[in-house]
Amino acid sequence: MSADFHRTSVDNRSFIRGAARLLIAPAEITRPTRISDVIALASSSGPPAVGLYDAASGWTDLGATKTGIQITINNAEETFDVDQVYGDISSAPTSWECSVGTQLAEMTPEKMQVAWEGSAITVDNSPAIPEQEFGFGQATSYTQRRVAVLFQRPNGKIRAYLFHKVQRMPQESSITHAKTGEQISIPVRWRCLADTTITDPFKRYFIIRDQSTPLSP
Repeated sequence: MSADFHRTSVDNRSFIRGAARLLIAPAEITRPTRISDVIALASSSGPPAVGLYDAASGWTDLGATKTGIQITINNAEETFDVDQVYGDISSAPTSWECSVGTQLAEMTPEKMQVAWEGSAITVDNSPAIPEQEFGFGQATSYTQRRVAVLFQRPNGKIRAYLFHKVQRMPQESSITHAKTGEQISIPVRWRCLADTTITDPFKRYFIIRDQSTPLSP
């Protein structure tokens, strides 16, 4: 048998494609370090009863999305040279940035509040049909949160991107009520902030926990 010249490994572990699940939690909640900190990996009769894949206490699903969930990393750098060499002799990063973005496709008050830094939601029960009230204006600060992006492979194994600390970043968006076209969705993007309580600088934005391993894809 001839040797394989193209050394590729395309399997359940390496081939990633499909929709993901997006969850948020208050920044005050304990920083997740494993998948089971975000969702239940087994059902339990309780009390309280917990279903398989239910969000863990403190975590909230943001539901349906459009255009996928994007995780972006970029950096700036400085280059170094000397008079005697006609080119750069080295370079080093000067800053790193990371963000998570998507379009929220469930236009509930709770989802809009998250996307647009809205006010608290209240309920007026005096009308015949109770009415919720929430507003938007000029927030003087951003709400810091934790974010988790979970992807499940066809074989059931999960990859989780666990972001330690995020807050809204500038993102123009609009709501259009129209006769035709797509359903309403709101673009939202969060800036990832470095968690300086983590001593390893390579892990200060987020970690990935993957149930798939080289020996068990």
